[in-house]
Amino acid sequence: MPASARRRRALIPLLVAALVGGGLTACDDPFRLQAQFPNIDRSFELWAVTGTSATYPSAVIVTTASPSQLDAAGSFDFAVDIDRDGRLAVIPVSKIVQPLIGSRVVAMQRASLPYSQVLEAPQTGWLPDTTLLVNPGGVFLVKINSLSCQYSQSADLYAKFVVDSIDPIGRRAILSARINPNCGFRSFVSGLPEY
Repeated sequence: MPASARRRRALIPLLVAALVGGGLTACDDPFRLQAQFPNIDRSFELWAVTGTSATYPSAVIVTTASPSQLDAAGSFDFAVDIDRDGRLAVIPVSKIVQPLIGSRVVAMQRASLPYSQVLEAPQTGWLPDTTLLVNPGGVFLVKINSLSCQYSQSADLYAKFVVDSIDPIGRRAILSARINPNCGFRSFVSGLPEY
């Protein structure tokens, strides 16, 4: 067998390996949306809407992962109060004031798993514009329709919260949260979410 034929025969396994490898990478979806930001962990110290000064933060803005005072423009997503049984009332913005920038839906639901085990926001079970009552240690999820996502495939942002403590006498609550700032992404894993 001539040397050139032997070289060609030796190249066949390399060509097959290259084609198989190229075929496998071609299966990745080049059009799949990629997250731009890592998930955000935050702690919130919030005062009840009733029985405290209006200068204290009683609300949360999910898109900026920040506490907020109540305002007439409705620039927050939800506020908190403490009921007479010592439970945290999580109140969507539409139950307090009509936002100036049009109506937006804030949907919530309680989680049945501990905070650390809630790895993604569910696709169903959301209660739009409904107040939740949550006990200390309770976990709840929030889905907001955000103006910052108006040009995305999904306008929803997701977050999970746990009520670390409630002080009914001081009218104060501490919450921990993980917020996914990527439009339409439901994952709560640490770092950059994949979905």
